[in-house]
Amino acid sequence: MSSMLVAEDLSAVGGISLSAAVPVLTAMDYQVAALPTSLLSTHTSGYGRPAVVNLADWLPKVFEHWTTAQLDFQQGLIGYVGTVELCQLLHDYLAQQKLDLLVVDPVMGDLGQLYSGFDDQYVTAMRQLIQLADVILPNVTEASLLAGLPYTTQPDLPTILTALQKLLKPGAHAVITDVTQNDQIGCAWLTADGVQFIGEPRLAGHYNGTGDTLAAVIAGLLGRGFSLTRTLELANQWLHIAVAETLADKRADERQGVALGGLLRAILTLG
Repeated sequence: MSSMLVAEDLSAVGGISLSAAVPVLTAMDYQVAALPTSLLSTHTSGYGRPAVVNLADWLPKVFEHWTTAQLDFQQGLIGYVGTVELCQLLHDYLAQQKLDLLVVDPVMGDLGQLYSGFDDQYVTAMRQLIQLADVILPNVTEASLLAGLPYTTQPDLPTILTALQKLLKPGAHAVITDVTQNDQIGCAWLTADGVQFIGEPRLAGHYNGTGDTLAAVIAGLLGRGFSLTRTLELANQWLHIAVAETLADKRADERQGVALGGLLRAILTLG
């Protein structure tokens, strides 16, 4: 059983971030080391202002303990971090590890804007963190911010992906995760043959936690040895299943993350 370090926020209510990643990766037969970067009473969409605990004082103690205990992780997934200080702490720790795979979802904005509380210093800190990554998973907004290019809903994919690749180490891949083409939504990345795209039909509505779920699936499949292309095919198919199940459930509270039942069953049938 491989071990996967997952560092992102933990919301007590909302079904996103760590709450989504842990069951997904556990179903993929990983031993998950769940490292919350912050604790929230709820996620930040629709519940009002949550109670938040910043864990900047705790993380160095965790890393010291893990080092003393000689804990080693084969893979890593980094999601929402939250502060420049935490980005630097994670960077310094991960730079000393010998991971086979590091996937970074540089969560910091959407719809052309940085999330509240973030600034250019945070973008700079995230650029440093992704230098360690084997795969990064920005949305279009985050890709634009990292690349230093203007945001548009229909970006020039060759230009923005080329700019992102220059930020990464040799052999790493930038994958933009919310690209729309011909009524489909999916992932775009660059190969020697040009821009590649894999997507699924866009379903109506907005669903919290889709990016977190997609990132966990991608990290899990890559860690199990699937190619990037096959990983993105399965990840988009399974996320479509999750969103379709959520839509069919007609939930009374739309603030919750996506339904994971069908997605987890798909993972388990993979063997």
